[in-house]
Amino acid sequence: MHGFAADVVRPAASEWDEREETPWPVIQEAAKIGLYGFESLADLFGDPSGISLQIANEELFWGDAGIGMALFGTSLAVAGIFSSGTPDQLAVGVSPART
Repeated sequence: MHGFAADVVRPAASEWDEREETPWPVIQEAAKIGLYGFESLADLFGDPSGISLQIANEELFWGDAGIGMALFGTSLAVAGIFSSGTPDQLAVGVSPART
């Protein structure tokens, strides 16, 4: 996460802050390496230590808070799904026991 923030997010941050637009190219880069999508959030939320998501957010937001929100802001709804979702909603390889 730190490498992505340093190599991709920080160099792009000022441009996307100035444009006030969704940084789709950065989101696409994150998706290519598995940092954007339900599966990556499932892994972060499912970490038994409970700190992976916080560490990922800290590293990503060190790169740029606006881009961090574009990538992980959508995870706000995921917490509700993980806490009370049906088995079908959790069927992406995550068992309810991991939540």
